[in-house]
Amino acid sequence: MQEYIGQPCIVCGEVFTEQDDIVTCPDCGTPYHRACWKQNGKCINTQLHADGASWIKQYQAEEKKRRADERRAEEAEQAAARESGEAPILNPELYDGLRLPDRDPCLGLDPDEQLDGITVSEASAFIRTNVFYYLPLFRLMNRTGKKHSFNLISLLCPQFFFANRKMWGCAMAALLLNTLLELPTTILVLYKQMDISIPWANVDTSAFRIVYAASFIIYALISVLWCLRANYMYYRFAQRRIKDIRQQASSAAESRTLLSAAGGTSLLNVILVLGMQFVITRITVFLLMIIR
Repeated sequence: MQEYIGQPCIVCGEVFTEQDDIVTCPDCGTPYHRACWKQNGKCINTQLHADGASWIKQYQAEEKKRRADERRAEEAEQAAARESGEAPILNPELYDGLRLPDRDPCLGLDPDEQLDGITVSEASAFIRTNVFYYLPLFRLMNRTGKKHSFNLISLLCPQFFFANRKMWGCAMAALLLNTLLELPTTILVLYKQMDISIPWANVDTSAFRIVYAASFIIYALISVLWCLRANYMYYRFAQRRIKDIRQQASSAAESRTLLSAAGGTSLLNVILVLGMQFVITRITVFLLMIIR
């Protein structure tokens, strides 16, 4: 009966409280105080009966409209504050309309707002971890077409960021590409620290020094690219996964469960990629030593 708290009884006009004994019409769901129901003897919400409608659906529609009106009013206040120079938000374009009400996974935004074919509520359910950062960022990308944003983890360890966000294709691509670009460094370490020289990759030649410098520059450029594009790649990944899950799910409840399971983060994935990196590095060293 929690949904009726704060609503007026249609007979006496008194607002329902948690202490009230509430009954509902079996046909339309209109709530009454038990005493009011007995006093009247029947449901008096005849308009709902005539229309074959439901008080619950009517109430939900009214609540949705009320929340939307509140959001629009709050956004208008924030816009006015920004124009007057009194806005407390450092990045109003990113956090426009956001608030942090208790237990609201959508951060006060309209759950049905569209983000390139997915809704805010679906994106929030999929992101799960660090929603306050990624949800407004996704919204900004949708509104402005922005594709670049700073991601420190992807600058330093892109394979771990992608693995943590369950983006296995990107994680493996970053891992293998980094291993390839670090090959000249590996050869140099073998020569300097283990006195192992590779005949076809003589570290004393100018050709090797050129390859070494080129690999370092390419590695740095790609690292910057990962850093600037990782969040956008995650946004696109989330869109694809959410749309796939929406087609698989038979109900909204099942869709939310599947989104929560498919999204979020995974420390186990990071550990697996760390193990793969260790194995690939050891295999690379082994191959370099046997094909001299």
